[in-house]
Amino acid sequence: ELQQKVEETEVLKMELQMLETERVRLSLVEEKLMDVLQLLQQLRDLNISKRALGKILLSTLESCRDPQPGK
Repeated sequence: ELQQKVEETEVLKMELQMLETERVRLSLVEEKLMDVLQLLQQLRDLNISKRALGKILLSTLESCRDPQPGK
């Protein structure tokens, strides 16, 4: 029974580590998303048309589709 508790504890520790890793990953994604939204707002503040903003956004998404090393 003690061995079973030890094994359960190890499994829980691994799950906790996985959750922490995922939390950090999501936090980084959130930071990047905020950066993108701020950049879009700055472009909008420059009175760039919605059509031009859309083209910029689509172009950016297209370039991110096949990420290149180092970019």
